[in-house]
Amino acid sequence: MPPARDTTVAILAGFWFEALCYADAYADRRPELLDRAMLDTPEEAVRLIRVQIRTTHPFALSPDEAARALAWSDGGGRVPALAALHRGEVAGFSIVLRDGIRAEWRVRPVDYLRLTVAHRPRR
Repeated sequence: MPPARDTTVAILAGFWFEALCYADAYADRRPELLDRAMLDTPEEAVRLIRVQIRTTHPFALSPDEAARALAWSDGGGRVPALAALHRGEVAGFSIVLRDGIRAEWRVRPVDYLRLTVAHRPRR
């Protein structure tokens, strides 16, 4: 008979982060998934968007889009995004690159199930 296992089940609140890339800003095709993560707080989610916005290659953005991205990152959109996530709403940001590709970051509040199995030490 196999040894008994201790199992812990928990329903947790978190924030599902996705970074997507659309080949054409107006095309009706599925986007390419660039990044995804489960995060614990709205602050972590918005921080990740800010880091990825700031590391977008500056030559890929028009001057207007670069200014808009930095304005969002530095407070113009960051603060309302944090407020929306704290209210349980979806938040995000998107930019259009010079070649027509649209990058999009989105975060949504989720409840998820965490299963943890702890093996008892053998005697």
